[in-house]
Amino acid sequence: MTRDEVLALKPGRELDARVAEKVMGYTTHGQFLEKNGVRVMIDRYSTDIAAAFEVWEHDRPKKWNFDLCYSDGTYLAEIYKPDDVIGVRILAQVESKSAAEAMVKCRLLALEGGEGE
Repeated sequence: MTRDEVLALKPGRELDARVAEKVMGYTTHGQFLEKNGVRVMIDRYSTDIAAAFEVWEHDRPKKWNFDLCYSDGTYLAEIYKPDDVIGVRILAQVESKSAAEAMVKCRLLALEGGEGE
């Protein structure tokens, strides 16, 4: 999925399913995922701030850092890591009116960018 396609997704079940698959590592079936052989509803990652924080912390590379800022009604989520040449390499940056949406889209973009450790 391209950056523009990720950014175009509205908060809701389609974005939640994408996050469940790509970030959390679950197999999804519509609005459900398999957890220990049982189908359960996918968490509302893109609209529930507690679930969004779980996405940020799930299996993240050790050197990744996260920032979430708020200004003038907009949240800015950033994921970055140290870089020996330029000091800091920004892996993803997303602005949104919703903190949860900015956080999960940022994590999804950083992961899909292929930047590990």
